[in-house]
Amino acid sequence: MDRLRVLMLVNNDIRHDTRVMKSALALADGGAQVTVIGYGSQGYPEHVRLGDVEIHRVPLAWRYQNKALERRERFLEGSLVPATSPADRRAIVRRSRLRISEAAELGGRERRARAKVAEAGAQARSRLSRAQQRLHEGEKDLRGRVLQWHDARTEFASWRRSIPAIDDYEVAYSALVNSLDWDVIHAHDMHHMGTAARAVARRCAQGRPAWWVYDAHEYVAGLALSPPRTARVRAASVDLEREYIGLANAVLTVTDALADELQRAHGLPARPAVVYNSPVLDGDPGLREGLDVRADCGVGADEPLLVYSGGITVARGVQTAISALPQLPGVHLAVVCVPTTRTTRVQALRDLATRLEVTDRVHFLEPVAPDDVSAYLASADVGTIPLVHFGSHEFALANKLFEYLHAGMPLLVSDCRAQAEFVTAQGVGEVHRAEDVDDFAAAARRVLDRAPQIRRHIAQTPDMLAPYDWHRQSRVLRDVYRSLVGEDALVEPTHATDLSEVTEEPCWRTDRPTVLGIGPTNAAGQGLAWGRAVEAHVPGVRASVLGIDAGGPLRFDADETVPLSVFRSNPRWAAEFAERIDADWTHALIEAGRPLVGRRYGRTFVKHADALRALGIRVGLVMHGSDVRSPAATTRRTRFSPFDDPLEQSTYELEARRAFLLQKIEAFRQVGHGPVFVSAPDLVADVPGSIWLPQVVDLDVWGEEPVAFDADVPVVLHVPSDPRVAGSEVADAVCRGLEAEGLIDYRRHENVVPAAMPALVKGADVVIDHLRIGSYGRRAIEAMAAGRVVLGHVVDEVRATAPGCGVLEADPDTLEDVLREVLRDREAGRRAALAGAAFVRERHDGAFSARLLADHLELR
Repeated sequence: MDRLRVLMLVNNDIRHDTRVMKSALALADGGAQVTVIGYGSQGYPEHVRLGDVEIHRVPLAWRYQNKALERRERFLEGSLVPATSPADRRAIVRRSRLRISEAAELGGRERRARAKVAEAGAQARSRLSRAQQRLHEGEKDLRGRVLQWHDARTEFASWRRSIPAIDDYEVAYSALVNSLDWDVIHAHDMHHMGTAARAVARRCAQGRPAWWVYDAHEYVAGLALSPPRTARVRAASVDLEREYIGLANAVLTVTDALADELQRAHGLPARPAVVYNSPVLDGDPGLREGLDVRADCGVGADEPLLVYSGGITVARGVQTAISALPQLPGVHLAVVCVPTTRTTRVQALRDLATRLEVTDRVHFLEPVAPDDVSAYLASADVGTIPLVHFGSHEFALANKLFEYLHAGMPLLVSDCRAQAEFVTAQGVGEVHRAEDVDDFAAAARRVLDRAPQIRRHIAQTPDMLAPYDWHRQSRVLRDVYRSLVGEDALVEPTHATDLSEVTEEPCWRTDRPTVLGIGPTNAAGQGLAWGRAVEAHVPGVRASVLGIDAGGPLRFDADETVPLSVFRSNPRWAAEFAERIDADWTHALIEAGRPLVGRRYGRTFVKHADALRALGIRVGLVMHGSDVRSPAATTRRTRFSPFDDPLEQSTYELEARRAFLLQKIEAFRQVGHGPVFVSAPDLVADVPGSIWLPQVVDLDVWGEEPVAFDADVPVVLHVPSDPRVAGSEVADAVCRGLEAEGLIDYRRHENVVPAAMPALVKGADVVIDHLRIGSYGRRAIEAMAAGRVVLGHVVDEVRATAPGCGVLEADPDTLEDVLREVLRDREAGRRAALAGAAFVRERHDGAFSARLLADHLELR
C-alpha cells in the first residue's frame, strides 16, 4: 500500500505531552506520515515540525464553554426578590430630606404633611430594602446550594449538556481534519472520540477506507474531582467514552489493570492493547553537564533531597510531601513543576511552605526537556509520587515512576493500587498512606535509611525496566496499526527517534509561491520601495506592502493602506488581514518595532513575529532612525544636540523608549526569528548585530545627468524632514546671509508631498541635508540620485559603512565656509555630484537591498 497517513488529535498543546510526541515519532519511524492536531494555547495557529512529524496547533474560541459558564453565572446572580440598589436607597433618603427641609424653611400644613409622609416612606423603604437584601442573600445562597447539588448528581449525566468544550474542539478541529489526507485517526483521551468517529464515518461513506484508534490515557470513571471537574462532569465524561468506545477500530491504554477495566466496563470484544507511558530506559542517564537538580536547588551532596517531577494539582498530593517536612529536619524537597512554576497551584504550594516555615527546604523548579528528566533528577536521593486516592490513580503507573528508576532512585509512593503493587513487588522503595502526613514522614525516613541498598538493587537488576522500555512499547503500538491496516503498513525501524534528537521547527512555506509581506508603517514609502526592488531583482518573488495612514499631508502609496484608528482598534480588520497573511505570505519584514496585525497578537512586534513564525513564515525586522537612533549617541557623534528644543521630548524619555525597543529586539533575536535590519548606516552602531538595509530610490524618477553647476546664482534647497534634527535654523541663517550677498537663491520648504519633491530637487543646484545627526537621510539620497551637490554632516564611521558616499561634509560650524568654497570651486562641486550619483546607483537603486533581503530572509 502507499505510505500510511496517521492523524492524531490531542486536547492540549503537545509541548509537554511525551506520550503523544513519542507515539507520533514511533509511527513516523515505522514509515507513516504523521500529523498531530493540538490546542493553540498561544492564541494563534501554529504549523511546526518535530522530526518527521507535522504539528498543527489550533486556537479555540471556547464559545460553547463560555456560554455555559455565562448561563451558570446568570443563574447564580439572578433573583426573584431583587435587592434595592445602594443608589436607589440614597435617592429615596435624599428625597425625604428635601421634603423635610422644604417644610422647615417655608412652613405650611400641607408641606409638613408631605414631609411626614416622605419621612415615613423613606423609613419603610429602608426596612423593606434591608429585608430584600436578606432575602436576596438567602436566595443567592440557596441557588449556590442548588448548583452544588446539581454538580454532585450523576444521574442522567450527558456530555452534550455538561461538557460543552467537546463541541468547541469539534468546531475548531473538524475543518482541518477534513482538509488533510489521512487513513487512521488516533484520538488521544476521550475529548476527540466523537470527532474521530464522525470523520471516519464521513470518509467511509465516500467509499474510502478509514479507521480510528482510541488511546485511553486515564481511567475516566476515576478522574480526580477538582474545579471545574465535578462529579457530574466526570459522569458526563464516562457517558462520552461509553458512547464512542465501541465504534473505535482499536483501543489502547496505559496499564494492564486499566485494559482489564475498560474491557469489563464497556463490554469490549477484545482487551485493549497496553502501551506503557514510559521513557526510553536503555543506557545510563548519568549526570550531564548543566543538568543537576541538586545544584539547581543549592543543596549540598550530604543533605537528603526528595524530588517530585510532574503536574501540580491537589490530586497529585505534593501538599502531603510539603506538610511532612517539619517532621523531616534537614530534608529538602525539589518540585519540578510541569508545565511551569508560574501557576496558581504552584503559588498555593509556596503559601503552604511559608505557613509551615519550610520555604528554605522547598525548591520549585522549571521543567527540563522530556528526555533529560532522568539525567536531571539523578542527583536526588528519592523520587516521590504522593498521589491522592482517585479511581484513575488506582490504575496509574506514571511516567515519572520509570524516570525515577531509570535515574537509579528509590521510590516513595502513595498506596494507590498499581504503583504500590509495583514498588512492593520490585522492592524499589516504600509506600505511604495517601494524604497521611505522618505516614509520609515515617516512610520517607525508612526509604532514606535504605536508599544505598535500594540503589544497589536497582543497579544490579538491569532487566527490571526492560518490559517497560519505550522501544518495546513502540513495537506494540506499531503492531496495533498493522492489525488494522495490514502487515505491510509499517516497518520496524533500524533507528528509533528519541525526543532528545528532535526539536520543533517551523514548517517553512516552501511549497507555494514566495510572497514577502512588509509593514505596517511603510515609513516614507520605504516599505513599498523595498517591495518593488525585491520584485524587480529577485525572480519569482512578489511583495505585499501594508501602510498605516496616520492622517496629515504626507501620504505614501502601499498595496494596502489602513487608517491608524482601524489598525489600532478594529478586530474585524485584524482578523481579515491575518487570514490574508495565512493564505499568501511566506516571508515578512516587520517595520519600526510595531505590531503587524493591529492588537490581534498583543502590543509588541515580538508576539506578532512569534505568530508568523509559527505559521512557517520567515520573519525579519527593520528599524528606522526615528525608532532606535540614540539621542546620546547622536550627541557623541557631534557636539550639537538634535533635541535641544525644550518643548521636545526629553533625552531621558527618548532613551527609555529606545531601551524598550532594544530589549524587544534582543527577545526577537533570542527565539531565532531572523535578521534585524536598519535603514540608515549610522544605526548599525545603535542596534548591535544589525544589518544596514539601504533605502531605495526610483532612478526612473530621480535619475538625471549631474548638475552643470554653472548658474551665476545657484539655487540652494533645504527640505528638512525634521527641522530640529536637520539644523535648519543654522542653514536658514547662513543661506539667508549668502542670499543677501547675491551669491545664492535660497529655497526652504517643509511638509512637501512626495509627488512634488522631484521638481524641487531637480530645480536646485545644491541641497542641504542633516547638519547634526552624523548621517545622511532620504533627502540626500534623492538629491544625489538627481546628480545634485549635497551638503551634510556624515561622520567617519558612517562613511566607512557606506564607502563612496557623495555628501560633502558640513556641520553647523562649517556650513558657511563649505558653501562658499563650493561656490568658488565649481569643479569640486561637479565631482561631488558625479560621485553621489554613482554611489546611489551602487547602494540605493534597489538591487543591493534586494540581494540583502534575499540572502538574509532566504527568499527563493
